[in-house]
Amino acid sequence: MAVVNTCAYDAQGRLMRPSDSEVRRARFARDFDTGERPTFDRGSVHFFTMSTSGRTAEQAHERAREMLGRFFERAESVAGYRRLEMRRRQGVMPCNRNVSITYEILYAVEDGHRVRAHIPESPNAGYRRGHSAAAF
Repeated sequence: MAVVNTCAYDAQGRLMRPSDSEVRRARFARDFDTGERPTFDRGSVHFFTMSTSGRTAEQAHERAREMLGRFFERAESVAGYRRLEMRRRQGVMPCNRNVSITYEILYAVEDGHRVRAHIPESPNAGYRRGHSAAAF
């Protein structure tokens, strides 16, 4: 986990995405972070990476679904949580030919006075039903 910056809003009160340089800086800081757990500091934008691997693509995907499920279960219980971006990378590890999957999640935890009153659908809708709702 790495804190990218504090939440910033445009003139209409919409949460703005941090600049690419701020996200790169957080990604770099995460490389030196020994913590493996996401944090949910109120009023901040966060960057979290989770990686898994398996002998087969199916095994790696199943492990990734479980990890994402745990993350979103925790995150969605936090007042003010809002997913901004999620990216997925998949590759093969040269040393053992295992399939690796990495997710990078950019999310915000808004202050109480900025929390939206109603979120029509969870950004993770579909994961618990066995199929992904996220576009990659």
